[in-house]
Amino acid sequence: MFIIVQLLGLIALIALVLSFQKNNKITLLKYQIISSFLYAVQYLLLNAYSGCFMNIACALRNIVFSNYEKKVPKKYLILTIITMILLSALSYKESISLLPCIACIIYSISLSQPNLTITRITHIISCTLYIIYNKKVLAITGLICTIVELSSSIIAILKYDLPKLKKN
Repeated sequence: MFIIVQLLGLIALIALVLSFQKNNKITLLKYQIISSFLYAVQYLLLNAYSGCFMNIACALRNIVFSNYEKKVPKKYLILTIITMILLSALSYKESISLLPCIACIIYSISLSQPNLTITRITHIISCTLYIIYNKKVLAITGLICTIVELSSSIIAILKYDLPKLKKN
């Protein structure tokens, strides 16, 4: 079972890293749908239910948000946030279990708008919160994956966003 859990995390990581190397929001979200479902299964097998529930919510959010190239209607964002809060309440054990919810809400807000620079920057914040959570729940591959995700976001910022700033 240990190897299966690690493989799920690796495949999820590959999908997520690929997502941040795309410069199209819809393509980014499609890769993240796959990644979120795989991470949800990984956290479920680790009995880390907050991480599992947040990844399920993120996959569903990405399915809905991928229908909107530009701004996502506020009603879907509000519904997403409420769902995340309720799922977080269901899986609450201690204050550390709130970190996935906070990370996912921050990232959801950024995904609801069309600016990929903001999405990448908020992903760095979300990764930081998940690093703390993964360390606490001993999701070692999750921790490694989140560090790689963080690096991928930084690379995407350097690749896509900094050149835009230099032009201006």
